[in-house]
Amino acid sequence: MSLGQKIRDFRKERGITLSKLAEQLNISPSYLSAVERGIRKPSIPMLKRISEALNVSVTYLLSETEDEATAEKLRFIRESRGLSIEDLAEISEIPVGSLEKFEKGQAVPDLEDLKKLSEALNVNLRYFLEQSDYTNSLGYRLKKLRLKQGLTITALADRSGVSPGLLSQIENGQTTPLLETLERIAKSLNVHVSYLLIPHQSDVEDLLSSLNPDVLETLGDPKAQTILRAVRDFDSNELKYVLNFVQFFKQNRHLL
Repeated sequence: MSLGQKIRDFRKERGITLSKLAEQLNISPSYLSAVERGIRKPSIPMLKRISEALNVSVTYLLSETEDEATAEKLRFIRESRGLSIEDLAEISEIPVGSLEKFEKGQAVPDLEDLKKLSEALNVNLRYFLEQSDYTNSLGYRLKKLRLKQGLTITALADRSGVSPGLLSQIENGQTTPLLETLERIAKSLNVHVSYLLIPHQSDVEDLLSSLNPDVLETLGDPKAQTILRAVRDFDSNELKYVLNFVQFFKQNRHLL
């Protein structure tokens, strides 16, 4: 369910007409109607005023439904595999039009489609079936925290000294920031950088279920586990070095 639909449903549930709510918010009925139909997006201050008028939390209005979480999971894992929608359509034998609707949350894949997608993307079926909050990425946690604090991307950019474009790329999973950059962002949000870096238990389960089986097998190797235990004891400077090296490797692995 979209933000606009949630606002409309709660307004009707409260027995408030469109004109009455618009008058209460000191905005035009046409603007409120556009918000409810998804044509316009309200600012964070306006969203707070709407939530107060309807007596519902901003968090609920912004939270994803299970259908939206499935759509986000599908888009995330497809892009992480470096596949276009056309590529996935060819591999999974699901029409491009259907995949586009799945990723936009306009349609929900049935179990047969989910099986095809899990095989095509080389992930466990449970990756799609378990509908916990989709917070298995740094970008998602950052966006969720930013919205919770009522900040726009521009406002957070001003606070942290990071460009709005870079913040948008981080939130969309298009880039991984250097640790120094992430530290500035975390400080401006008044949280420790580990809050953004370390996923919760449910995040770990989602992350593991999305990993390539070959990677999971490698993680079971005693040598790999020895490396993970060593990283656990690194100080902040050592961890910065490792993360910067990983960033460098990701950008230049095509040269290998």
